[in-house]
Amino acid sequence: MKNSILDNEVKVFGETAGRDLTSQIQDHLDGMFDDELTESVISMKRLIDASNAQLLVMVAEMDRREIPQTEHGLSTSGWLMHFCRMAATEASGTVKTARALELMPEVAEKAVSGDITPNGVRLLAQARDKHPDEFFDHENVFADIATYLDPRELRQAVSLWEQQVDYPTALEDTGSARERRRFYFHQSYEGMWSTAGDIDPESGHVISTALHSLTDPANFDRDDNRSMPQRNADALTDICRFWLDHNNDTSISGGERPHITVTVPYEILTGNERRLGEIDGNAVNAEAIRRLACDAGIVRIVTDGESQPLDVGRRARTVTPAMRRALELRDGGCTWAGCTAPASWCDAHHIIHWVDGGVTALINLILLCRKHHTAVHNGKHPPDR
Repeated sequence: MKNSILDNEVKVFGETAGRDLTSQIQDHLDGMFDDELTESVISMKRLIDASNAQLLVMVAEMDRREIPQTEHGLSTSGWLMHFCRMAATEASGTVKTARALELMPEVAEKAVSGDITPNGVRLLAQARDKHPDEFFDHENVFADIATYLDPRELRQAVSLWEQQVDYPTALEDTGSARERRRFYFHQSYEGMWSTAGDIDPESGHVISTALHSLTDPANFDRDDNRSMPQRNADALTDICRFWLDHNNDTSISGGERPHITVTVPYEILTGNERRLGEIDGNAVNAEAIRRLACDAGIVRIVTDGESQPLDVGRRARTVTPAMRRALELRDGGCTWAGCTAPASWCDAHHIIHWVDGGVTALINLILLCRKHHTAVHNGKHPPDR
């Protein structure tokens, strides 16, 4: 496109490295019409896709000439890691895809012109590696459909083809996907929790459906400004909390259902001491503890100055199942004005907190969703109805 970023600005960036390139781009964008900008984004994406395919072709040629081995004493993936700053998995995947693309001339032809995305190239490379002879007979079809199918549609097309070519192997692959499932959940030294892993298609669909039921933007008020990752994190927490609160078959330990242990001096709860409480050794603020304590069993542990336990009391003041049912019937859902969160998303909140003398009775309880429950404990008040 004439006078676009692709045809003009990108070419001169290398010659003006001493200038503020971000300002250069912004200056150019400020003078573009909306249709020019959208066309430039599309063109830029095609250029990136084409460049990625051209990189694969060059890597395949380097690999064929054994340049990394003869000149640097490295494997091709090792060379990419060292000189191109690729991670190990990215480097090995690049080499594998490059070698496959070298054997798919029709796919390569369309890929280097930007007509097939990098994901499409990788998917076709995997299909070719599984069934090289059969892929050879159908490469022209795949090279064509990969130019217009979206990633999900292309994956489905390849899957159907693999079932026709070798149904037993395709069936076995579905089982191996289940075997490859894994989920890692660990706490960092900063106290945050990290997750990673791979979920098989069936389990992933179940998890996705459950999370989506709590993260659908249509279910939230217009003032909810949480990002989607934040909504996902909150949804996962809510699902786990709901299961613990409502499942009578939860495994028990020492006659007790699983619960969170919060270590906190009484003065912190009442706001008379500037110090943080702890959950499993990690600092949490007093209002977070007060929110957790709104609807949870509390066990009193009196300690001396060196935190040595002196006395352990009985669990007290949790909202009973009968109270909870009455609350759900009376309030119907979150009582924050304008909020439509259903009762299953809500906590039971003490209007006057129990540490301030509030009673655990319906007259002193309301339902609040997690967002608005947190807001109340952060000092905010619901708007007038």
